[in-house]
Amino acid sequence: MRGRVLLIVGASVVIVVVALFVSDALNPMLSGDREEEIYVVMKTTGPHMEFWQIVRAGIQEASQEFGVSPEVVGPEFEKDIDLQIEIFEEVIDQEPDGILLVASDFTRLVPLTEEATRRGITVVTLDSALDSDVPQSFVATDNVAAGVTAGEEIARLVPADRKIAIISHIRGVATAISRETGVMQALSEHNPELVLGPFYSQNDTQLGVQIVENILSEHPDLAGIVALNENSTVGAGRAIQALGLKDQISLVGFDNSREEIEMLENGVVRALVVQRPFNMGYVGIETLVRSMRGTDVDPFINTGSVLVRKEDMFTEENQKLLFPIIRGN
Repeated sequence: MRGRVLLIVGASVVIVVVALFVSDALNPMLSGDREEEIYVVMKTTGPHMEFWQIVRAGIQEASQEFGVSPEVVGPEFEKDIDLQIEIFEEVIDQEPDGILLVASDFTRLVPLTEEATRRGITVVTLDSALDSDVPQSFVATDNVAAGVTAGEEIARLVPADRKIAIISHIRGVATAISRETGVMQALSEHNPELVLGPFYSQNDTQLGVQIVENILSEHPDLAGIVALNENSTVGAGRAIQALGLKDQISLVGFDNSREEIEMLENGVVRALVVQRPFNMGYVGIETLVRSMRGTDVDPFINTGSVLVRKEDMFTEENQKLLFPIIRGN
């Protein structure tokens, strides 16, 4: 009798185990072992800007902490918006669980983002906004505020009766639109005829050099430049250095590449608006994963920016901003 009881109990355990196995197989969302599929669609995957390398380090750190393995894709060059759209479309066709999107255009990627949402894909945008409220969250610098900071600094450095040029990066990308708006707000009392631009470097450092050289050939009395991203700042700085005009032209830039920091230290750049790219990448993945797993997230998360001048670049706090620990990796 006892043997029959054990046999029945054993059979019942087998049946329960098999049933659970089949249930998990048929309904993978119930399985804790299922790995969520995530893509990060970048503006650029090339090595041309230190800013994006630091963002990717933040993405990697958060991915390890939250137990995900995102596939990072995107065009080599940020100006190749058509290719980013093609890549984004291919990613959506894979129907992953989530997409972290760094949009190269404010409007052109909206239809695909809405299509992704219709398919049940969680989308969070990073760095550059879209003209849509479909993404679950937008993780970025407050770029209008950062533009105001840069504009106020150039207004402090340049007399109101002198010319100022604005060197932006790519027409139509949200970061450019917002920063330009902020700079113009800050320069609202400056004579509009004395504000030149914006001119667009297409994220090409050499083109930035040429733009500044061309401006100076037409406006030799130029007194100030606001450059709105890393490559635009480096291009403007190289032109100023080559022409020996660092004492005549005040340059306020964005970001904190090695070359920009050297320019800040030697006086070619008067100030930098420094973002927090590592934090941006980290929070982007954190926000996407939390949203995918059912946690409410804020529609906008400001990762912040700070103005750094030569005279305060060596404070402990600014050294942490200017020299992220990943530079040594």
